[in-house]
Amino acid sequence: MLDQQVDDKGTDQAQAVEIIRNLCDRSFDGDAGKVAIALGRSTEHVQAVLSGAEPADDDLVMKARGIAINRGVEVE
Repeated sequence: MLDQQVDDKGTDQAQAVEIIRNLCDRSFDGDAGKVAIALGRSTEHVQAVLSGAEPADDDLVMKARGIAINRGVEVE
């Protein structure tokens, strides 16, 4: 599943997790609960994506990229 494309940019699951993790660490003090609220997802879902238990989807990655741009955080 890690090699599945998540979006039209060719982002795979590992890259998607890295984008979300970087956003969490660099803009939300590493708090999955805070980034979950910003992404409109439950804390449990974001934690599951970060741990690899659940796949990231294109909407989640798109929102993470958008928030990163707005906050001046480089995620890739």
